[in-house]
Amino acid sequence: MKWVFIVLGILILIVLVIIIIGKMLPVKHIATETINLPMSRSQVWNAVRNFGDYPEWRAGIKDLQVIDDKTWRETDKQNTVITFGIIEEVENERLVAKILDDNLPFGGTWTYEISGDESATSLTITENGEVYNPFFRFVSHFFMDQSGTIKGYQADLKKKFEL
Repeated sequence: MKWVFIVLGILILIVLVIIIIGKMLPVKHIATETINLPMSRSQVWNAVRNFGDYPEWRAGIKDLQVIDDKTWRETDKQNTVITFGIIEEVENERLVAKILDDNLPFGGTWTYEISGDESATSLTITENGEVYNPFFRFVSHFFMDQSGTIKGYQADLKKKFEL
């Protein structure tokens, strides 16, 4: 019976250390990735801006509800529901989307910057993320690629354009 308490004590100690380290890590992080695509700025813009079409080409989206022309609610494959809103947009150049839910353990904005011409376009996505829960902050910092969501989005975009 003594070994059960020892194991339980060690597990509690590990969790406490993770939470303490998580509290010491910054809440905010920035991740940026750029992809070059052999298509026009308007084609890339239309893919990024037409969020209602996301379920057709984004692998991680199970369902999407369009609320209005600047707001939508995504349900991912893990059934996490997130409401996004466009807070800034310059057609064919820049779009900034923000998580609008206050009840999630994370939040932030995603900035899509488009440059190029009719034959080649560069898309830079910058995540200004926030992880509020210290346990999740520890996990995201040490065990996850903080630019993983961006890389997944870009990979899906390449598949959409059959690249």
